[in-house]
Amino acid sequence: MRTVLFHRNFQRFQGGHLKVFHYFEHVRSSPSHDARIRFSPDSVWDVSNPWSGLRETVVGPGDTTSADVLFLAGMDWRSLAPQQRASSPVPIVNLVQALRHVQDTNPLHEFLAHPAIRICVSAELQEALEGDGSVRGPIFTVPIGVDLDRLPVARPPDDRDIDCVVLAIKDRPLGRPIARRLRAAGYRVMLVDRPVPRDELLDAMARARVSVHLPRALEGAYLPALESMALDTLVVCPDCVGNRSFCRDGETCLVPVRSEDAIVESAMTALTASAQELGPMLASGRQESMGRALAVERARFLEILNRVDELWAAR
Repeated sequence: MRTVLFHRNFQRFQGGHLKVFHYFEHVRSSPSHDARIRFSPDSVWDVSNPWSGLRETVVGPGDTTSADVLFLAGMDWRSLAPQQRASSPVPIVNLVQALRHVQDTNPLHEFLAHPAIRICVSAELQEALEGDGSVRGPIFTVPIGVDLDRLPVARPPDDRDIDCVVLAIKDRPLGRPIARRLRAAGYRVMLVDRPVPRDELLDAMARARVSVHLPRALEGAYLPALESMALDTLVVCPDCVGNRSFCRDGETCLVPVRSEDAIVESAMTALTASAQELGPMLASGRQESMGRALAVERARFLEILNRVDELWAAR
């Protein structure tokens, strides 16, 4: 058994932590790998921490567990000494989830120069990394996977008590007037503009006929849109680059330009359309999400993990 050691600084639940946890579980499923994780001393331990029920996998401060592979994401690089970042004695697998990595003013950018086997959550993100010119090591795309088994059961249309949920945690100034205008038009609207427990968020998405998503202008991928598609909810989501492969306007969802008027117009179009008109788009969205099941992500990642020594030697 080869030990893959993860690092995390957990302060509150975010989508990036969830995806790292998915990869942790991928490693645990491997018959030839063992997953362990070391947390920063000030990490928060509550029910929102995905590892709260797996304390036996946590490497404590005095634990001398040696790693055969290091798995890093985001700012995890800072858990390594500068010399280890530049010349690690063991392979490093680096999960890249954000387009911020290619912004030279962002702290994440400096890590691209360190050797690693990089896994991007979207093809758009891999293209951006390849165009950056400072990346050392091979780059792969493993399209972001949806944990379909953890989603609530999709409700029939007549059993949905929310007309539209507006997910505006990442853009409150835009989300609030959109929700206000849809309410003024007589629709039952739930505005989510602050972090809520994940189960509560998924339940709201399952109860809604339409979901308006407001990701950041630049995202490496955008998982909530895929989750809404899996729940048979009509998605309205502006472009954020990393969602282009699955948010296809008029096919899987509606992709308005990023403006209040355009997003309200798209939401109204979805809310006033008949079941027959929305049927093909809902079916395409559902098919898109089903094709990105977590099992698909797992299989593609484990193929890479099983080649880690070969890839590291050829970096």
